[in-house]
Amino acid sequence: MPVIAVIAAKGGVGKTTMAANLCTTLAEKGHQVLAVDLDPQNALRFHLAADLAACEAGLADAAAGHRSWTQAMRPLCSGLVLLPFGTIDDEHQIEFERHLADRPDWLGETLARFQLPPETLVLLDTPPGPSVYLQQALRICQLDVITVLSDAGSFATLPIIERMVDKYCRPRAGRDFTDSVYLVNQVDAGKRLNHDVLSALRARLGEQLLGVVHQDQAVCEALACAVDVRRHAPFSQAAEDFARCADRLLHRLSPTAPRARNIFNTHPPP
Repeated sequence: MPVIAVIAAKGGVGKTTMAANLCTTLAEKGHQVLAVDLDPQNALRFHLAADLAACEAGLADAAAGHRSWTQAMRPLCSGLVLLPFGTIDDEHQIEFERHLADRPDWLGETLARFQLPPETLVLLDTPPGPSVYLQQALRICQLDVITVLSDAGSFATLPIIERMVDKYCRPRAGRDFTDSVYLVNQVDAGKRLNHDVLSALRARLGEQLLGVVHQDQAVCEALACAVDVRRHAPFSQAAEDFARCADRLLHRLSPTAPRARNIFNTHPPP
């Protein structure tokens, strides 16, 4: 099954917003999507789940055996299932991270146990910067989406995340890793610095530039309403940007991402 990792070298670039809206846009296009929150901040739920309390328990609890994987998952809109990270204290987080460090193939083995239809799209939201969570995601992803801003800081930190990709993804090129693509967020063409950095990114990335998401108040409003941008403002610039990026993402994955069967009929192991 295609696994897409949404990653970033630093925080504050809108990585989780990008992940959430790509999930809902792909589901709207008829694909079955499993959204996995690998970030201990457990923030993906704020964009996707109406019942936030139901997402207090999730991946971390299931991994510890405190609940089944089926209980940890939250079916949302048609075609989309969320596996939240869950809320845990610092001691349990440290213990979980040690477990991930000791078992580098844990995430791949766990997803395989779910026995999802092979055409299901699995999208991983990861913490910014190097971490054991990012290592787990990069070891299994077919495609990674690097989220940046069109500012000098993002441009300067690109080598950090690119070194991680080179280490964990490039050795799989030609087998089960397709490529890295870049998504530029909060683009304001009216700002000279934005324009100049975006031009530099276009020249540097070429075909690896997945697309841009323009600065749009609809994104903040959608988050405040706990819905995705396309439901909140379907005719907004941001909604159009996400639709275009989702289409390009599917094109990159083609032909491995046909329309899928309903993953609600597939029961992960307890």
